[in-house]
Amino acid sequence: MIREEIQYLFDRGMFGMKMGLKNILDLLAYTKTDHRELVTVHIAGTNGKGSVSNIISQAMTANGYKTGLFTSPHIQRFNERIKIDNIEISDEELSEYIQYFKEGIEKFNCTFFEANTAIALKYFIDKKVDIAVIETGLGGRLDATNIITPVVSVITGIDFDHQKQLGDSIVQIAREKAGIFKNGVPVVANYRRESVRKVLRSYAKKNSSELHLVKKKKFKFISSNGEKKLNFYMNGEKRSSIIKLKGKYQEDNLRTALTALKIISKKINLDPAKTAQALSGIKVKGRMELMSEDPLFMIDAAHNIEGLTFLKHDLENSDYRTVHLILGMVRDKDYEKALKFISQIKAKKYFTQAENKRMLDIETMKKDKYLIKDRTAAYFIKPCEAYAEAEKNYMKGDLIVAAGSHFILGDLLDQLKIKK
Repeated sequence: MIREEIQYLFDRGMFGMKMGLKNILDLLAYTKTDHRELVTVHIAGTNGKGSVSNIISQAMTANGYKTGLFTSPHIQRFNERIKIDNIEISDEELSEYIQYFKEGIEKFNCTFFEANTAIALKYFIDKKVDIAVIETGLGGRLDATNIITPVVSVITGIDFDHQKQLGDSIVQIAREKAGIFKNGVPVVANYRRESVRKVLRSYAKKNSSELHLVKKKKFKFISSNGEKKLNFYMNGEKRSSIIKLKGKYQEDNLRTALTALKIISKKINLDPAKTAQALSGIKVKGRMELMSEDPLFMIDAAHNIEGLTFLKHDLENSDYRTVHLILGMVRDKDYEKALKFISQIKAKKYFTQAENKRMLDIETMKKDKYLIKDRTAAYFIKPCEAYAEAEKNYMKGDLIVAAGSHFILGDLLDQLKIKK
């Protein structure tokens, strides 16, 4: 039953940016759902927002606060999107909320993401969470989540993605992300380009928002004997955490999350010791996540140039004998640019497709002008077939990693019957 109900939501279409925020506000008003009851943290960005959301959420839970978490997309189960204290909403509860909103969804012709957001907000209100960490779905300014007024707004890294909806330049994309700034609400931002900094400063000034730029020197990472330690200050106390999150890019996400937690601690009491302990146990699904040790198999949700750049850096600065890279792309992004970049990664490549209409088929990939020249490339209809070939070629000291799309990761784990 729940499969059919979730499919009903997907059939509504993904995003409704042309309507702005009208649909979701009408839906919430119609169902007498007052989202203003929630204390929230709002997070936008091209890459890293899922990890930052999870880090903040798990740190808040460790401090004793009942914490809601709304993220997207999911990898295996829709329920992954809506959690309280890192526990997914149950099928029974999800079914109840879909039915509760169904009349309003149809009355106002709401999209999948608008309905999804309304369900999450209502669930968090009903369960009386102390705080809810809310991740944007697409962009920021016109995103359905942008109805909230948080205690802090967070902007993670900004790069090219969803250009059709957000614009073709970094400045345009930055403006869309900065659309989540609210009057008088402090902002934490991580940026790598001067043009982005100018946009963020301008929007912060216009909204009378105190802008806190993430500073690397405030956080010290030390690697020794295969362990990574993070030293930081919180509320004037020096703390250390052993970081188990894989991927160099997670250092940026930890800095961003901790900067946001410091802002939150000005309004909500946080214990530096509990926060440090929480960081040592942080887990983020689908981010350099270890699935097995023999063979050594990881999954990573890298799906755009910035994410793939981080993945390439980690793979090429490791001591793996051979990397077996299982990849699939969606066709509604700039896949040609991505495939050109992927062809430069030093790895044996196993291209595949997922059972989703958005996926780029392997016949198109075979004809790509860059992949034609890549002698390491092989092609498979199903992700599990690509994995089987990688496993056959695997030797001790190698790594198998799957990336490129959440759809690939979800299909692969389902086909291998891996549940974590």
